[in-house]
Amino acid sequence: MITYDPRDLGWDEWCARMAELFAGQQLGTVPEESWQDWANGMQGIGYFTQSGVPDARGFDDWKEWAKSVVGIMSIINIDK
Repeated sequence: MITYDPRDLGWDEWCARMAELFAGQQLGTVPEESWQDWANGMQGIGYFTQSGVPDARGFDDWKEWAKSVVGIMSIINIDK
């Protein structure tokens, strides 16, 4: 599974791209100050739960969390 690398993107763009990529999961978008709620919502959805997407509480910054998500998604196939 390919996801968007957050390093060169701001929150709004990255969040919108991820929401589009996973439109079937109805993630939607939120303002940056709510990134942890959005991240934990993603972490609690079906196959994201089983894939090991981390809880946002362990991260001070959305980009650090997002980089870990990209790493996890690159080694799994969530289409199964």
